[in-house]
Amino acid sequence: MSRNERVMQSQTHRFQWPVLAVVLAVACYVLALFFMANDAFGAEAAPAATTGFVPPTQTIEPPFTNDKCLEKCHGVVGFGAGAADGRLRDLSVDPAAFVFSTHGQKGVQCIDCHQGADPNTHPRTGYPDVDCRACHSKSVPAGVFPQAALEKLSERGIQPPPEESRSAEGWNTTVHGKGWAAATPGAAFCTDCHTAHAIRKSDDPAATVHRDNLPQTCGRCHRDQVVSGDVGGWLARLRLSAHGKGDLSETHAVSDCLSCHQGEAAHGEDTVTGQTCPTCHRVPEKEDAASTLASFHIKPHAAEQPLARALGWLYRAGFWAGAAGLALVVTLLGFSHLYRKEDEG
Repeated sequence: MSRNERVMQSQTHRFQWPVLAVVLAVACYVLALFFMANDAFGAEAAPAATTGFVPPTQTIEPPFTNDKCLEKCHGVVGFGAGAADGRLRDLSVDPAAFVFSTHGQKGVQCIDCHQGADPNTHPRTGYPDVDCRACHSKSVPAGVFPQAALEKLSERGIQPPPEESRSAEGWNTTVHGKGWAAATPGAAFCTDCHTAHAIRKSDDPAATVHRDNLPQTCGRCHRDQVVSGDVGGWLARLRLSAHGKGDLSETHAVSDCLSCHQGEAAHGEDTVTGQTCPTCHRVPEKEDAASTLASFHIKPHAAEQPLARALGWLYRAGFWAGAAGLALVVTLLGFSHLYRKEDEG
């Protein structure tokens, strides 16, 4: 091969490889944006649902105690039925978890909440959902199920929940409560945080709402804010952990959800943890003219603040743009070094 041919071939390679590097970088960036838009990370396929009601082989006689509900049906691992949307609804209950729960320790029976449930005839779908406000409200709303729950429990000597646990009215004012009342898809209800059958007091280390367990509990819905692999959530947490604190004696850990979100993430209290954060960063419902910082602070519920959504996208888009740009620069420098060695040869 003549010298001119080698020079032309080298120049052709110099043109082809940078173009290929640019194409690959752009493709990776577009792919990252696609995953962001479709929330494809960690998506799980819905299991197939079963249909129909299969009555017990032998008639179950009343009274319908917990043992009878759990022995052959709800205490069986994997017991479930088809929901109205066609998905498989898990109806199994861990007997041990319920026994050691707050309700189990007080002697609450399955039919205290699931009134009228007859294991011989009750349907798999269409059965009323239990509304925790039937017991955990200071003034019980009309028409909630189970009906007259406190009165029926009292007849069996079971005391009502303590005053601090009857906080449904405060929960109604939070973003969770408002979303649930408006039938917003995916809006959290009591059982999403506290579970349905393994409820424990918040100071119990085994409770899902214990402060040490909140990242996992809250992360079931707010996965992008607690999963370390999410770029936007990681950058937002980095900003929070770096901003100045007025009282360094307090723990300002971004893994402690309640430090910032306080009653907005619980039952509407002014403060849950006793920290001073809310004195500056007030919840949106209580902002006033004297609250200078709160007016600049992004609200916890980004759905009501487009700027928060835009910033989340900018975090992610900026990161992946930077990553793609860095990869492109490194690739170009590598090929440039390679071509210089060829010319010198």
